[in-house]
Amino acid sequence: MTAEFVLRVLQETSKSEQHAAQHMLALLQTIVPYWPPHKFSVLCQTLLQLPKFNNIFLTKAAFDVFEALFGAQETDMDTEKFAGLLGAICELKPAAVDERLLPAWLLIVGKAFPAYAKLNPAQCARDLAVVFVLIFNDLQHESRCHRQIANCLSTLIEYCITDDLIEQASAGETNSLTEIIQSLENGLGVHFQSAWIHVMTIQQALFNKLNHYAAPLMNGCLALLGELRLSPSEAYKEQLDKTLGVAISTMGPEFFLRVLPLNLESTSPSQVGRAFLLPLLKTYTTNTNLSYFVNVLIPLGDRLAQKAEASAARELEMQAKVYETLVNQIWSLVPGFCDLPVDLTRAFNDTVAERFSSLLYTQPDLRPTIAQALQLLIEKNQALAKSSADDAHLMRAYGLTKAQAAQHLQFMSKFAVNYLAVFFNVFSQIAPMFRGFMADVIKAYLTVTTPEDINTTFKKVLGMLSQALESNETVPADPSLPPPMAHTMLDLAIIMVPFLDTESAELLYNGTLQSLLAKEDDPALQKKGYKVLYHLMNCDHGRHVVSAHIDALQTHLIEATAVCTPSAKKDRIKALNQVVLLLPSADLHFIPAILSEVVLASKDNNEKTRHFAFELLVHMGRKMKEGGVVKNSRLEGFDASYPDAPANINEFFTMVTAGLAGTTAHMISATVGALSRIFFEFKDDVSSQVAFELLQTVNVLAGSNNREIVKAAVGYVKVCVVVLDTSIIQPQLGDIVRSLLKCQHQHKSHFKVKIRHLFERLIRRFGYEAVASLMPEEDKKMIVNIQKRRLRAKRKKNAQANDESDDDDNDVSARAAAKKGAFQDAYEEVLYGSESEIDDDSEDETLKAVSNALKQKNKKKQGVSNTFIREDGEDGPLDFLDRSALGRISSSKPTQRKLKNNKNAFAENDEGRLVINEPTEGKEDGSDEEGEQQEDYYMQHVTNPDGFVRDKRNRIKFKKGKDAVEAMELDDGEEGTKVKKPKKQYEKIGKEFRSKRAGGDVKRKGQVDPYSYVPLNKVIKKKGRRDQKMTFTGRVKK
Repeated sequence: MTAEFVLRVLQETSKSEQHAAQHMLALLQTIVPYWPPHKFSVLCQTLLQLPKFNNIFLTKAAFDVFEALFGAQETDMDTEKFAGLLGAICELKPAAVDERLLPAWLLIVGKAFPAYAKLNPAQCARDLAVVFVLIFNDLQHESRCHRQIANCLSTLIEYCITDDLIEQASAGETNSLTEIIQSLENGLGVHFQSAWIHVMTIQQALFNKLNHYAAPLMNGCLALLGELRLSPSEAYKEQLDKTLGVAISTMGPEFFLRVLPLNLESTSPSQVGRAFLLPLLKTYTTNTNLSYFVNVLIPLGDRLAQKAEASAARELEMQAKVYETLVNQIWSLVPGFCDLPVDLTRAFNDTVAERFSSLLYTQPDLRPTIAQALQLLIEKNQALAKSSADDAHLMRAYGLTKAQAAQHLQFMSKFAVNYLAVFFNVFSQIAPMFRGFMADVIKAYLTVTTPEDINTTFKKVLGMLSQALESNETVPADPSLPPPMAHTMLDLAIIMVPFLDTESAELLYNGTLQSLLAKEDDPALQKKGYKVLYHLMNCDHGRHVVSAHIDALQTHLIEATAVCTPSAKKDRIKALNQVVLLLPSADLHFIPAILSEVVLASKDNNEKTRHFAFELLVHMGRKMKEGGVVKNSRLEGFDASYPDAPANINEFFTMVTAGLAGTTAHMISATVGALSRIFFEFKDDVSSQVAFELLQTVNVLAGSNNREIVKAAVGYVKVCVVVLDTSIIQPQLGDIVRSLLKCQHQHKSHFKVKIRHLFERLIRRFGYEAVASLMPEEDKKMIVNIQKRRLRAKRKKNAQANDESDDDDNDVSARAAAKKGAFQDAYEEVLYGSESEIDDDSEDETLKAVSNALKQKNKKKQGVSNTFIREDGEDGPLDFLDRSALGRISSSKPTQRKLKNNKNAFAENDEGRLVINEPTEGKEDGSDEEGEQQEDYYMQHVTNPDGFVRDKRNRIKFKKGKDAVEAMELDDGEEGTKVKKPKKQYEKIGKEFRSKRAGGDVKRKGQVDPYSYVPLNKVIKKKGRRDQKMTFTGRVKK
């Protein structure tokens, strides 16, 4: 019914009555996805009749319906009718300068032809050249539709060119693809100069579609692009380089350089050097033939290196430096050639492998580059071998299958052992801060090395480690020098840990426990020892070894507590974390044995150490929650008759609470901080009685005189107020209020903000009346102020919600994102975040950033442009036809520069010529037209009453008496130097009644009504009196 009604309205459209059709087209654009397929043909024929009325709005609406129709559904129209429809649509093409209809028509074509390609790919590919040329020629005309044209043609290239069409063109046949390529070559001519950027965009799409077939089909376009690159304009240089880069990545460097050779050794002036292509080759080379680099570029680099040496011998330093730079740029291309090469097994031979090894030893500057190249040979093939795509797709995209990638890995495994030896030697020659790239390449080659070779290599490393530990080599003072051999061997052992078998892992474990944990004299070695334990417990074989020796490990770790150095603290905590996860339920006595150390570590200066300590406390609580037995008799200081304790979460809290009996404020505050963390984590598991007693105990500590303890206690109270049930807090609410007030009085303003936020929390949970009733009279001022600010903030928030109701979701998500960025987890958000409803300056920086982001987003929604133009006042209006105008477009609002008032600047006429005024008779005093006194140092010397003169014998005589008077008289006829008068200062009367929070006046307590009382004093004073003068504007002169 609806379809018939719509068609009837559209068919009844006449030249005089078109409003109903326009409304119907607007409706049709919405419901066209549900249009009956069998009426598709009738609708298209009806829409094609509408443009004949020459109504631009009706035509555009019809085009919009076409676009929605082709993009919404599959059509059951047969191929011939669809082809006829496309032909009719092409006949409706608007003019190239029609900026209203042409974009809509291009959208139709961009969706209609891909739909046709699904019905009949071969016929669509054959007909493509006609519509391509029809649209492409519009780029010759000046228009603002060039971008839409480029996007439309790129879409046609992507979806309508078939593989058969490409193969036919590669075989030398003339078809629609060759016509398209010819059009693109013509597009780099002078007639298309204004649209070159968009022509290059279309060429990029065709390069990507052709991929490896781009050579030789696109050689003509590439040659033209190379000519343009020799003298590029800034307007299209970036796009030109991008197009050349796409050509490199698709056709490959070998075919690319055949068309545009580098000519780095050119002897003829006619050969143009193209060294500028080397950075492009470095960026875009991938998935190509490695043999080209081996056979062509490496010999080229060697010849250039010889020329550099010869130039240096002849003391041609500049020429030698140029050759050295070219050599380095050539070798910088090797990672791209090693990024999934298709001929790896043929190109990478022993000679190439030895050359890479030699460079690692002899060229420190090239080490990162060579290491990256060797790493890519492994990792890229591993990624391809694990790909989930089918081999046909991989072959089309990369020229390789998963089986071939596996063969490449098997081939590279033959070089792994020798390369590992090279890597280890180079690793030992590099300072620790620069070893990262070598560690990565070592891990990559360990993945393709056989387990037997890995274990053999590891035993050699252990042997060298044992010898190095006996030598007691000292650590060099310069961090840029390689460390002692023992440190290097330990670093290598840590890298190899995930690849060791059980036997090798046990050897490393035993050596670490016996030799490294007690190295108090060498903190670096001790730190690496804990790292070894951590990495062992992170892999399967190492975890099996540690589990088999868990009792001995606990003993060694407890004994090593006293000799642990500060630098090893973080790695020791990480190792303890893994040990706790591996603890059997019968060995839970290890938790109270290390608990005090972990609690103190939660107050360490190192942030990561604190983080891992809190994480370890949580893991301890979970282990205790799982159940088991805590054998107190095995703890130090307890005899064998001490009873065991059941493992549960309440028992764990009891263990941690024991730290409150510490003798130092540091221990007490660390314990309170640890309690707050585990209480937040296990608030639902701990009993109400324990929670009540803990809050009561910590509440007492909040009134302490020690700030360190108070800070931790206030944090614990805040966590309880946020997460604890009100029934537990309510009985202690009075004690909490009194402790907080005592803390505020004792420590003045040190905890002012924290306590105010805590009172606000209490008001939100228990109500204002409940909290205010517990406040002493002298402290109620603070709670009243908090309530006023809360209510004001709520009113402001409600007003903003009414004005910007559409942005509520954005505001919530933005605030959530801001909080997520500020705090790492929920505990930190509760402890350090205020979530205050009051606008406080101390906590608004994050919300201000969120607000600014929302304002910018709202501006974009409202269509407000954030683009500004910088203008120079002295240059006049900005000329938009000048190419330099693009440099004055900015996304930030420019500030107006104040022009300097240069009095000594030369005068200019209207044409910009300098005007030099010659002295005339009417200007004997030497002043200019404006009467400004010019500086004359000679006259200042003569007329200065405090100056001096010389007598006949050249003796200096200072001016005194009559001479001074005469000198002053000489100056009577000249204008003296102008003295800048001080600016008159006035004071507004009645300012004492001005309101501070709003406009207008307000009546003050104990003062008269807010009116301006003008004193009726005499305006004319006696001579010599200096009373206040009243002006008619109510200002009093100071």
